[in-house]
Amino acid sequence: MAALIPLLKAAISSSTWPLVWVTRSIDGTLGILRSCKKAKTVKRVIHTSAIVAAYPINEHGQLKEVLDESCWTPIDYIKGKDGFFGMYAVSKTLAEEAALRYGTEEGIEVVTVLVGMVGGPSLTSTIPHSIPVMLAPLTGSLPLVHVEDVCSAHMFLMEHPSAAGRYVCCSDPITVTDMLSFFRKRYPEIPLAFGNEEEEDKWKKVAVRISSKKLSDLVSYKYDMEEIISDSIECAKQMKVL
Repeated sequence: MAALIPLLKAAISSSTWPLVWVTRSIDGTLGILRSCKKAKTVKRVIHTSAIVAAYPINEHGQLKEVLDESCWTPIDYIKGKDGFFGMYAVSKTLAEEAALRYGTEEGIEVVTVLVGMVGGPSLTSTIPHSIPVMLAPLTGSLPLVHVEDVCSAHMFLMEHPSAAGRYVCCSDPITVTDMLSFFRKRYPEIPLAFGNEEEEDKWKKVAVRISSKKLSDLVSYKYDMEEIISDSIECAKQMKVL
């Protein structure tokens, strides 16, 4: 934890975020890992991270062409983002860094899954918030993945002998423009809350390719974009949101 203090200070400098918002995420993650080490029966831990921990930007503030496991959200950049997105991205990034570092130092296998925007049916009483959608206006891309594919990926990585490091979990990366076009054709009766031509032209210019090759080389995703969105809309209709 001591090694993370400088990063935490950088994350909240010139910001109104309470330090506790970020430290709770890290402390909770490390608390679970310490319990696993104490039990002496746990070989591997699958840590659910989020694709917001892999914001594809270089040291010059320019978007990279590809978002993959090599991308780490730069704290100095993201700390300038106000509101919940900035806090969430910082907490997920630092918690994942802490988990991987702890695993290396303490001899526990830690595998992290960077989950995209999860769609499909829900067992909760309210519509889940899929925070990575906030990346869309910035990258022009949407990292879609069905909730059942997320569960399958976790189980596979838990059992696969050579699983290690980070894995982007995104079955069907699409552009914002593609998604809006799908909505208009498949659900013309549902008015779009956003997505005018000016916005779409902007997103076309900055679209980043999202790569889940490391994981897709090992497992096959069951659901594509149409099924993910359709299942999500049906879920919203059942919960009277649409």
